[in-house]
Amino acid sequence: MQKVSLDELTREEFKNILNFVKAAVIPLGSIEQHGPHLPMKHDLATVLYVARKAVEKVFPKIILVPPPLNIGISPHHMSWPGTLTVSSETFMNVVFDTCKSLRRHGIDKIILLNGHGGNIPAIRLVGYRIKDELNMKVAALSYWDLIPKNFLEKILTEDCPGHAGEFETSIAFIIHPELVRKDFIFRAGSRPKYLEHMILNQEEIYPAGVDLDPSLASREKGERLLEIIVGELEKYFLKFIEA
Repeated sequence: MQKVSLDELTREEFKNILNFVKAAVIPLGSIEQHGPHLPMKHDLATVLYVARKAVEKVFPKIILVPPPLNIGISPHHMSWPGTLTVSSETFMNVVFDTCKSLRRHGIDKIILLNGHGGNIPAIRLVGYRIKDELNMKVAALSYWDLIPKNFLEKILTEDCPGHAGEFETSIAFIIHPELVRKDFIFRAGSRPKYLEHMILNQEEIYPAGVDLDPSLASREKGERLLEIIVGELEKYFLKFIEA
């Protein structure tokens, strides 16, 4: 299997495959609280996992995965200890400069693959800048965007993706089960009522830092979710490099 992680390549290995590289996928994550039962790296770990798995399935077409952006835009989680955040401007500048480096090496197609809700507005904004200023073909999406709605309705009780609830906890049972604190999983209760479109911090929406009921999660659901996510990403990647 061809190496897909850019940081694992030597400069000569990178040089030798550069003419065959079809695109690069940059995983975008966060380090933030995920309730008392999931690790703070969950968003980061998940998007990196699905990016690598999908890219491996695309082989022998070569899509590189540069190192992920570990810290995302999480000011709305700062009420809980351990959360790290950067400003929207810093986040977008790092994404842009990373793409600028790849463009200089001859890579002209980039997928910004997101794993954290707080990054969503920024990846769209910086995507336009990358397209216009670097003349690159760009896609910007979150890994859950491609999951068919009817599939989610069949296996999940709650909304997707939520926060540290059924969806994310099910995935955690697969990608890092040793980091899931099962003894701290609890039902958080209903969300407080608030006016739609208000700008709120997470504790105003999820007072416990958890969205609804992670006790609904299971390893079986995680396996089915990841199978469909990786499969849909594989199909999307193949379409993107041919577009």
